[in-house]
Amino acid sequence: MNAAKSAYAGAALFVVLIVLFSLLGADPPSTPMLIAMGVVGAGAHLVLMPVVAAMDAPAWARAAGYGWLVIDTMLNVASVNGLDPGIAGALRLGGHASSALWMASAAQQSRGPVRAIGWPLAIYLAFHAFGARWLPAWVIFPPFVTIPICLVCIGRSLGRSAEPA
Repeated sequence: MNAAKSAYAGAALFVVLIVLFSLLGADPPSTPMLIAMGVVGAGAHLVLMPVVAAMDAPAWARAAGYGWLVIDTMLNVASVNGLDPGIAGALRLGGHASSALWMASAAQQSRGPVRAIGWPLAIYLAFHAFGARWLPAWVIFPPFVTIPICLVCIGRSLGRSAEPA
């Protein structure tokens, strides 16, 4: 799968995750719902490996992007296998700090919507990663909803750069 298609697939899977989160309600999630969210979450991150590779960013920033994807994939798989959601959430924040580093670097090397969306998204994710303990739970939803939009912009950008001249 080429990187542009991977970005679109990641955007679609993140939208599915948003829908699943919206179905949770106030009660603790059922086991089938936790499994579905874990499987979709792992897929949403794994499919982004070619995107990290294709985005123009220094090697250290790409390593941070891969770190984010590996950490979130690991936590999604662990959740499917019974990891406490509170523990997974706290550990996930470390991956989000890494994702912010990659996003900011990739956004800096980009132009147009990728830069315009990527920089604020990176800053917001870093702020949330370090401040989540003191912030209300809803604060994570604006970047969560922005990720699919950013991935669509990345897919368009990568698709244009792959087209023959």
